Amino acid sequence: MKQIRFIFISLLIICLGNVLAQETKEPPKSYFSLSQSLVDFGSVNLGATKTINVTFTNTGKKPLIIFNVYTNCGCTEVDFPKEPFAPGKSGTLKISYSATEGEGVFSKTITVNTNAKNKKENLKIEGIVVPK
Repeated sequence: MKQIRFIFISLLIICLGNVLAQETKEPPKSYFSLSQSLVDFGSVNLGATKTINVTFTNTGKKPLIIFNVYTNCGCTEVDFPKEPFAPGKSGTLKISYSATEGEGVFSKTITVNTNAKNKKENLKIEGIVVPK
C-alpha cells in the first residue's frame, strides 16, 4: 500500500512540475524600441508648427502593431503608421508641436500603446517657444 501511495505522489509531483513549467514559458512577442525617449525641439517661433521624426524598431520576434498614441496637450500631434512591423523593421513617428500657448519653455508627454511586451512607452518632447 505504501508503494502505491509513493508512486501516486511521485507521479502527481512530476505532472504538477510539468504544468508549472509550461505556464512560465512566455510566447515570443514584439518589442517596441524608440531611438530616443527625449526629443529636443529646440526653439519654435510663436504661432509656428515644428515637426520632428522619431524612429522606432520592432526588436521582438512577432509583428508590432501601434494601436494608438496619446498626447497630454492638443498642441501636440503624432502621425504614426497603422500597418504591422515585422521583427527587425523600423518605422517613424511624425511629431508636430504647434506653438500657440505663449512664449516660454514647454514639456509634453506622448504615450504610445502597442501590442508589444512593453505595452506602453512614453516619449517626452521639450523646447522653448520664442517670439516671432
